[in-house]
Amino acid sequence: MTSLVVDRSCCVQCGLCVSVCPRGLIRLDEGWPRLAFPQLCIACGHCVAVCPPAALDHSRAPLARQDRLPNSPPLPAATVRQFLRSRRSIRSYQNRPVERDLLRQLLDIARFAPSGGNSQGISYQVIDSRSRLSQLTASTVAWMEEPAQALSAKSPVYAQYVKLYRQDGCDSILRNAPALILGVAAKTFARGRENTLLCLEYAELYAPSLGLGTCWAGMLEAAAFAGYPPVLELLRLPAGTVLTGALMVGFPNLSFQRLVDRQPLDITFVEA
Repeated sequence: MTSLVVDRSCCVQCGLCVSVCPRGLIRLDEGWPRLAFPQLCIACGHCVAVCPPAALDHSRAPLARQDRLPNSPPLPAATVRQFLRSRRSIRSYQNRPVERDLLRQLLDIARFAPSGGNSQGISYQVIDSRSRLSQLTASTVAWMEEPAQALSAKSPVYAQYVKLYRQDGCDSILRNAPALILGVAAKTFARGRENTLLCLEYAELYAPSLGLGTCWAGMLEAAAFAGYPPVLELLRLPAGTVLTGALMVGFPNLSFQRLVDRQPLDITFVEA
């Protein structure tokens, strides 16, 4: 049962919790906050986080688990801009494993990503077995060689990947990455893919702080999303779940000297 507990000894009845609730579920009852229709609460924790005197506690977003924000100004815009522009997809990795504790740190930040209605619902599997990763690469290449794929609009791209693998011995699928992170969600969860994209993007942005590089395993995803049995068997997903995203992780084998560029901004302001 969702509940909101008010410490009346320090509540100043400011009403900030009422204004911040995204579903408008908090009411003032004789000046004191009260959670109406608790069954509709999404447990975002905004009410607890916004309260200046820390007078609120929430059963599903406990005060004890919400760290106090430091009283410091936001990072300079130029610093943040440079940080965001410095993110690149890494496709060349050192021949060394990634410690599992480091992978736990990477994914622990992913769980703080926003999700629709605070639905979250994403779990992770990590494959760091070289033999299994090699098998996944081989199976994905085999999927690209299927007749149905040869007729697809992407057949020239697939053909190039197959050539690199068959003739040159190049792993252009998983790039010899030492670890692969799989986002997993229940088959019945409609927001699985979008929530995974947000979560793993958090991981991508955090990775350089841990000395790691990342890249989306798009070709593997395509084979899994198509339901290719050999790939699905190797992924060993729990019953009732589906793959919602795949991210390669490893220590970069190179460093970039310049910030990324993109196409010019295309923006239109719609007048009243």
